[in-house]
Amino acid sequence: MATPDQNSKDSAPAFSKRRALFLGKDSDSIIKTFFGSNAMVAIVVLALITIFLFKEGAGFIGLYHKSLEEYRYSGLEYVDILKEKRDDYTELNRYLNDIKAEWINGLKDDGLSQADISKTVFSPEAKALFLGYMRVGSDLKKFVKQKMDMAIEVRDQHTTNQNLTETLDNFATRIENVEDSTYTLDDEDIAKFSLLLRESNQPEHAAAIQTNAPLTDTDRVDYLALLKAEHSALAASIVPVDFNTAITAVTNEQARYAQILTEMDLAINKVLASADAVDFDNAALDKRIETFKELNTLYISQTPAHRKQLTNWDQHAEISNWRALGAFLSGKNWLTASDQQDWYGLLPLLTGSLLISSIALFFAVPFGVGAAIYVNQIAGSTERNFIKPYIEFISAIPSVVIGFFGVVVFGEAIRLLSQLDALQWVPFFPVQERLNAFTAGCLLALMAIPTIFTLAEDAINNVPRHFKEASFAMGATRLQTSMRVIVPTALSGIISAIMLGFGRVIGETMVVLLCAGNRIKIPDFTAGPGVFFEPVHTMTGIIAQEMGEVVHGSLHYRALFMVGIVLFFASLLINYGAQWVVKKYSKLGD
Repeated sequence: MATPDQNSKDSAPAFSKRRALFLGKDSDSIIKTFFGSNAMVAIVVLALITIFLFKEGAGFIGLYHKSLEEYRYSGLEYVDILKEKRDDYTELNRYLNDIKAEWINGLKDDGLSQADISKTVFSPEAKALFLGYMRVGSDLKKFVKQKMDMAIEVRDQHTTNQNLTETLDNFATRIENVEDSTYTLDDEDIAKFSLLLRESNQPEHAAAIQTNAPLTDTDRVDYLALLKAEHSALAASIVPVDFNTAITAVTNEQARYAQILTEMDLAINKVLASADAVDFDNAALDKRIETFKELNTLYISQTPAHRKQLTNWDQHAEISNWRALGAFLSGKNWLTASDQQDWYGLLPLLTGSLLISSIALFFAVPFGVGAAIYVNQIAGSTERNFIKPYIEFISAIPSVVIGFFGVVVFGEAIRLLSQLDALQWVPFFPVQERLNAFTAGCLLALMAIPTIFTLAEDAINNVPRHFKEASFAMGATRLQTSMRVIVPTALSGIISAIMLGFGRVIGETMVVLLCAGNRIKIPDFTAGPGVFFEPVHTMTGIIAQEMGEVVHGSLHYRALFMVGIVLFFASLLINYGAQWVVKKYSKLGD
């Protein structure tokens, strides 16, 4: 009769002590090598991506520093100081025109005919205010335009010289090659020789050259002569730019500029005095006119500080590399292909990304975490088997499909909803733009819910079962156990899930590119909740939108890689923060 020990031995699986060998290694060693190699490949690929990212972005600081130096040396920085005064006046004039438009609309609402409206709006008193103020800044605009054209001409001449110098260097290299008798002229040389012959009015010879390659020694001599002639002509066309002399034409009329500002201040005061003669017969418009007067008083009071800033401006003030980096990290403008100066400021893109991510997390966190708690702790098996696959299926939907849904359906639905009469009490309704931060944020919330749900549920699953059983033994209900025992114990994992969900939404590209509106401007946070319905641009969106159009190695190209580096560090910090939270606050390790 077999003993219990013998029965257990007989029922246990039999593992052979012999190991099959392949190339001198057993199966365990092969499996270990396979997975170890895959892990190493992943590390190598990540290292290569990191190296490439930093290699392409590293040259940005030097190029941007050079661009800022040219911006200062050419006088464009001085002109931008002039433009501040002009732009402030333009904003004031726009504010006055808004008052005029509101006045006309009010007269229409009162039932006045078009003739009566014209008679009222174009009365002598109203003309003195509206037309008079519009004419006040004409001399200022002409002066700034004149100085701006001078500075741009200097900068463009300098840029042309740089391009010609590069072309001369290429010619010099080609001449050296052709002078070497052992050098075989290639197809590029033949094409260049043919082009030079056409430019020297020898089309028949050019056609013969293209059909009779390789070139003879006689052709080599002719080609060399044409190259040297072209090189000499290019060298003669370079007109050196003396920034010290050129800047004089931009800055030498400060006395005239001071006179323009003085006359402008007097004219503004005269126009403001005429505003009292205009009868708007509207308390709201009267209040806006008073505000307009206060703004003009402030505008006039800033003139001495503005003139002092121009006087203290120094063309030779040093620009450090840190200034270039600071101009990128704290810059408020992202302006490319400008005829004056390109600006690469991160703040509009960073604030847009953070605004959209905040909206996404506002919806994704309660839905994702709440669904995880319900499915894991409260729902029955039937509900669990129905809800969980459907939530996780969302992650399988392509982001471009979600983006199309946002453009065609969701964004338009929000805009139409905001136009309902029942919702006109909302200060920022109706919404003017269907593609905005709120539209993109809601769709990103949909994409982040599966990530947060899955990771949060895993964290809840990792809570030891005896915690739950002890709570039930003490008389707690299922809901009390979930909220007071299970969730606090798994809180570190839930926070980690939220942080990884944040990393998911801030790195998303297609949805924000299609649905965020792509307006490169820092959102107006003074607008209150209305800021959520403003069009914005994001860091990922700008890379996807502009990378295909930039010149390889250009300043714009490297600026996009700098944005990529910022995203890289953001993702790194988010993942590191998630791991730190798990390690530091996990109650399971106590």
